[in-house]
Amino acid sequence: MGEAAAGASRGRPRSERARAAVLDAAADLLVTGGIDAVTMEAIAARAQVSKATVYKWWPSRAHVMLESFFSRSTHTIVVDPERTLSEQLTAQLGVLARLFRETESGPLMADLVAAAQADPDIRAALEERWIRPRRQVVIRLLTAAVASGELDPATDIPAAVDQLFAPVYYRLLIGHEPLHDGLAATMVRQLLNGLRPQPPIPAGAG
Repeated sequence: MGEAAAGASRGRPRSERARAAVLDAAADLLVTGGIDAVTMEAIAARAQVSKATVYKWWPSRAHVMLESFFSRSTHTIVVDPERTLSEQLTAQLGVLARLFRETESGPLMADLVAAAQADPDIRAALEERWIRPRRQVVIRLLTAAVASGELDPATDIPAAVDQLFAPVYYRLLIGHEPLHDGLAATMVRQLLNGLRPQPPIPAGAG
């Protein structure tokens, strides 16, 4: 085998390069032109692939758009197992708030949520590619905390996840209060204070 061929075999496979190019193209179009700019035709042209190649991996523009959006922020859901539950949850909320406050992700997310109300494809892709991965991280953390006895066994975990994330999206979409640095710690503290097991009331007390 020649040197060039050996180098090519060790490089990224062509299909993987094409897939990465599509995601980069969709993300760039979304950032520079907004939702309406992200069409299958525009993605294929920018990535220099055929539309058939794009459809091979994604059923709609919404799915490739949301995956490209999420692919640039996957680092924001990484969990440090050495940290406490409170620190892990605060990190998850804090990085999301900063992402919305300090980058183009905030306005884009607001636009995506608005578009999802009328577009079932965007709504499904938003849930599958953005909402669900973030929720699953927190669900795992809370489930483990319930199993270890750190949280009340009667904890409604899906509702607890809603309680954590909802204020971030509420402030993003309504804009009535800022997404300040202290919000995450406040929400986590208030939630966990309500979910920790309560000591039994002594007989005859009260």
